[in-house]
Amino acid sequence: MKKHCEHQGDCMQLIQRIIDKEATAEEEQLFLNKKEQCLPCQEGYQLEQSLKKAIKEKCRSKCPDELFKSIKAKLFILLAIISILIPLFCDQNK
Repeated sequence: MKKHCEHQGDCMQLIQRIIDKEATAEEEQLFLNKKEQCLPCQEGYQLEQSLKKAIKEKCRSKCPDELFKSIKAKLFILLAIISILIPLFCDQNK
């Protein structure tokens, strides 16, 4: 088993894409077959899986409805102000 991965940066990016379900089935299968030969890839894969699982478990709380409504109202006001100010600061003759 390899103790050093010469493509560690690329492998970590692929691992993240696999964990996030963004890799193709072919990419995933090719990596899973190769990771058994490479200790850094095995450890990186296990770490990313553990992190994703921990984040998913900790982020189950829902934003309170009142807070959501307050944020939404403030964003609406901000967008309205921006839409009014843009024409004032942009030269429309260009």
